[in-house]
Amino acid sequence: MSISIPLPRFFDRELLSRVVSISLPMIISELSNSIYAITDTYFVKGLGTVALAGVGLGSYLSWLFFVVLSLFYNGVLIYVAQSYGAGKLVYARRGLSEAIVYGTIIVFAISFFGYIFGGYILMLQAGGTGPVWEAAKAYFSIRVLGLPISLIAWSMDAGLRAIGATKQSMYVNLYSVGLNIVLDPLFIYGYAGFPRLGVVGAALATVISIALMIPLEYYYLAKHTLAPNKIYKPKIVFKIMDLGLPVMIERLIFAAGNNVYISLISRCGEAALAAHQIGVRIESLIYMPGFAFSMAASALVGQEIGAENISGGRRIGWETIKLGVLFITLTGLIVAATSYYITMPFATDPVVHKLASIYLIIAGLSELGLGLAMVIGGAIRGAGNTRIPLIINAGSLYLSRIIPAMILVNYLGVLGPWLAMFIDVYVRGIIFLIIFTRYFEKLARKIV
Repeated sequence: MSISIPLPRFFDRELLSRVVSISLPMIISELSNSIYAITDTYFVKGLGTVALAGVGLGSYLSWLFFVVLSLFYNGVLIYVAQSYGAGKLVYARRGLSEAIVYGTIIVFAISFFGYIFGGYILMLQAGGTGPVWEAAKAYFSIRVLGLPISLIAWSMDAGLRAIGATKQSMYVNLYSVGLNIVLDPLFIYGYAGFPRLGVVGAALATVISIALMIPLEYYYLAKHTLAPNKIYKPKIVFKIMDLGLPVMIERLIFAAGNNVYISLISRCGEAALAAHQIGVRIESLIYMPGFAFSMAASALVGQEIGAENISGGRRIGWETIKLGVLFITLTGLIVAATSYYITMPFATDPVVHKLASIYLIIAGLSELGLGLAMVIGGAIRGAGNTRIPLIINAGSLYLSRIIPAMILVNYLGVLGPWLAMFIDVYVRGIIFLIIFTRYFEKLARKIV
């Protein structure tokens, strides 16, 4: 005679199936996007530590300028998701069209500004000019000129993800990253008759690979009658920008804080900066899926709120949070346990290798907190509230990371900023968890 002991179910199977069908292609897409950075790091390492450190420094400044894309990308994701949930596909199509047209104009002006003044900003970060500064400036200049191209490609991608067409989004992203893997060695080292462009080649390969996403995305959007087809007078775009503005401010503050953060690390020496660059690029294999779950939460919750089903939004959001945090935490533990081996292909210098391994141990053990912050933040944004994540993320970054890092670096060297990062993500994760469980219904609002 067997005894059956009922166990509480951690997941709702019906909702979980829906979350997985949306999230899995997004995870693959975001993992493929992280390969952009890893590919650059892998091929640039052959140019030496200076080039590797320069690409890392240039990448951080690129992220500062790329946050302007969230003014439109996140707004498109939320607006199109809620329009789709409400059965108003015409509004979704027009919103996407307006975001692409008027967003490109705004982003072009910011791109030009970055190209002119980026070198001066990098000079402040690097503590002056020199080989690392030269490499960073060369890499950054190309990436920032490609900003309008990224706006178009990523807005189209947001439209696909918002309506649940995440498999098509995955196909486009895999195609693009495949192109980047092919173009990187050709442009960096001048293989097959191409000119040897060094770090400029790494940046150029990425920009071209993103540009070639656009025709395929247009094709998929047309299949869903969502492709932009004409220029509208600006109307819905203001709603999209209203949704995206807090996200942009949040990421601008975050990117600015991260540039202060990377400045602290750069003053610990070229080896520390190169190790941090390697660690962050490998860690992207964890936090890029975190972005996938965050966007899945935004899309799924947004569809329910658009259909005026707040309780359904809470349930699907909670299911996405559980799955996302579990996935990110387990992946982080694996990365921490194997840090010595997975950093080996990227670090030829033994000092850089050792430091990169230490970074990944700390980062891997912090992923539980990061997962909570990322996925819950996405669920709250999808509910139509983008201001609460701004307040939590920005406040914690400076109070829990930047200020402690500025103090600890004087006593622990590069370990100080890394430990401050560990503290910050857990503070944010716990706060987000409390906000979601207690106040979700009060935060949710329909915008369509």
